[in-house]
Amino acid sequence: MKIVALSQFLGQYAVIVTTQTQSNMKKHFITVIALTLAVTLTTFTSCRKPKAEDNTPAKEGLYLGIVGFNSNLYTMPLGLLNQDTKHTFENFIDDLVMQNGTILYHAVNTGINSLTSARIPENLINVSIVTFTDGLDQGSYVEGGYNSGNEYLSAVNNRIMNDLIGGTNISAYSIGVRGSDVNDVESFRNNLKKLSSDPVHNVFEVNSMNEASEMFAEIAKQLYNQSMYYNITLKLPAQEPNTKIRFTFDNVSDANDSQCYIEGIYIRNNGKGQLTDLVYVGMESMASSVITATSEGIFDVFAFRNLTDLNGNQMGTENVKQWSWIESNTSWQLNSEFTPSGNTVIINEYKSAMIMLVLDCSSSLGADFVKMKTAANQFIETLSGNYNGR
Repeated sequence: MKIVALSQFLGQYAVIVTTQTQSNMKKHFITVIALTLAVTLTTFTSCRKPKAEDNTPAKEGLYLGIVGFNSNLYTMPLGLLNQDTKHTFENFIDDLVMQNGTILYHAVNTGINSLTSARIPENLINVSIVTFTDGLDQGSYVEGGYNSGNEYLSAVNNRIMNDLIGGTNISAYSIGVRGSDVNDVESFRNNLKKLSSDPVHNVFEVNSMNEASEMFAEIAKQLYNQSMYYNITLKLPAQEPNTKIRFTFDNVSDANDSQCYIEGIYIRNNGKGQLTDLVYVGMESMASSVITATSEGIFDVFAFRNLTDLNGNQMGTENVKQWSWIESNTSWQLNSEFTPSGNTVIINEYKSAMIMLVLDCSSSLGADFVKMKTAANQFIETLSGNYNGR
């Protein structure tokens, strides 16, 4: 369009200047061409200049977004949640209002859109959607441009099961308190299943708002545990390569009597101490079967991630002892210089998480609407404690 306009302009100008002298025409013609080309090139350059994308990773931490729904959507974008910012989220919950309508599917889909469009922290480990409802969807397919509610629900379920956020799958939870006006129980339960990523473990149909509050608390605790790790570090002097090492945790006087221990073979690899062929007895860890130490002079420090007993309780270190297997006399030798206070440390490590809270604000909730707000704020309180000071 710019080239056509330029051609038309020059043609018009040529007609005008025919009455002028040859010298003036040449002078003015050259001037106009130069000015016009300069303006045109500047315009094209401006149009073609690509918009710079911000690929900077988001700050580490826990991100929370909220979508309230009835016949409208009430959205709070994803933002960092911690002790300093929690009141902003709680105030948003407090300001939610009830109205008729239940655009449930559209609300969940909007929450997924918020997750997919957000900048991602580098250490993201958990992406979750927690949906609460007391009724059946009404009219979402109109808002979403689908032919029916079933079609929209199927599309949302497909996104829950297949969309990746920074390479991380979505963990979707649904909590449902079936309202007295819900006669189609099968559809209600199908909604809860389709809006979850695991219909067996992530669906909670309860009988009252009090039970729903308990589910909110339980899910918040799960998400807290998923985004928080702790490392138990055990430090010992560099050992002779191929020495069998055992750490006992049950305060025994003979390593053979232990029912709670870690055992591995000490080797050196590229100047670093390693424990290989690790075995856990009476405990579990998220550590791999080979752990490479960090060096502190002649000492090697081994970190065991989320070391728990068989019931999932965090292991204490007050009774830890370190032993080395002596092949010549086929016995365990206690390292008398290894002490729990001097050679063990528990370090908390936080990973980033992104969570969307999708909340039913339809008028069918009645008096339970206030209880739902309280449960949501307790959910926020639990999660914010995980990132205190971040």
